Amino acid sequence: MARGLKHFSILLSLALASFGCQSAGEPRPDSLPSKVESASIELTGAWDKDVKDKLTKLIAEYGAGGPKHDAAKPPVVVFDFDNTTIHGDIGRAFFDWMALHRKYKFTEQIWKAMPEDKREGIKGAWEALLKLPAEARDASKELQEFRKRMHQAYWSLCRHTDPAKCYPWQVRFYAGYTPDEIRAMAERVFEYELGRKLGSEVIRVGDDDPEPAITSTGLRIHKEIQQLMEVLDQRGFQLWIVTAGPQWVVQGAAKHFKVRPDRMIGMRTVLGEDGELTTEMEPPPTFRQGKVEAIEKFIGARPVLVVGDSWTDAEMLAYGENAILVDKGYADLKKKALDSGWWIQPMFPVE
Repeated sequence: MARGLKHFSILLSLALASFGCQSAGEPRPDSLPSKVESASIELTGAWDKDVKDKLTKLIAEYGAGGPKHDAAKPPVVVFDFDNTTIHGDIGRAFFDWMALHRKYKFTEQIWKAMPEDKREGIKGAWEALLKLPAEARDASKELQEFRKRMHQAYWSLCRHTDPAKCYPWQVRFYAGYTPDEIRAMAERVFEYELGRKLGSEVIRVGDDDPEPAITSTGLRIHKEIQQLMEVLDQRGFQLWIVTAGPQWVVQGAAKHFKVRPDRMIGMRTVLGEDGELTTEMEPPPTFRQGKVEAIEKFIGARPVLVVGDSWTDAEMLAYGENAILVDKGYADLKKKALDSGWWIQPMFPVE
């Protein structure tokens, strides 16, 4: 009997020791601290002090262990992409890359998507380029002519038509590719532009070209936003990007950020039965009020924080419980931010 009791006591001691080791090394979800100290949250970089303090408080309250955190319904944070998450516009960089490397798969539907007053000029430039031997195209005046006309068509469309039509225009040129193919090309473009000098390039056909086009060069990641995403991800927030840029292209930059590709929402076209993109736009257009509609459609929860930089983000910023405007110097938008109680963050420095 004594031997049996002794044996039971030993087994019980081992079991308790094993439980203790497991609890110490692998805490259960319900054993997370009930409160996250603000002092343990360290955001670095060129944050405005007031914005940084408010962010620190929000993360402590809504993050894991905070009084407002609900692990079953993680708090949502939504970022714009171009000139918010990064410096520059990946959609325009990709647009130029496709022209420069002759990646467009022109069909009748794509030609119909061109601005009517620019269509024949672009078509003529494209046909002249294709008449050249393949090895002669890269350094040709014909390529510069085609590239210039594509940019001029884009900028004329943005100047003279409803922006809601301008922003989705370039996405139609991805027709004939699968989303994976666009993402793979976009990843190459993003990596290339990260190493390219920030500035602009004049696209002209000869030194005496009276009507050259201009495009920006180089992209940079805002390290402050990148680190904020990492902190939010660690604290149990659900991160999304909602952009007026092309969805499949923005997803090509996903590996640099704590946002899953399927949580990057932008302008997109309908997939055909063959799995290739068409020229038919899929609603809602992720522009102004359309960004709010996209949040309601794809996320289904009001964000605790929205971060944006322009009037195209205004309705989305207003929709969030809290909002950060990255101030690029637009006086009317800054006034809107002040009147609305948004947090105002000066532009981040880039090199």
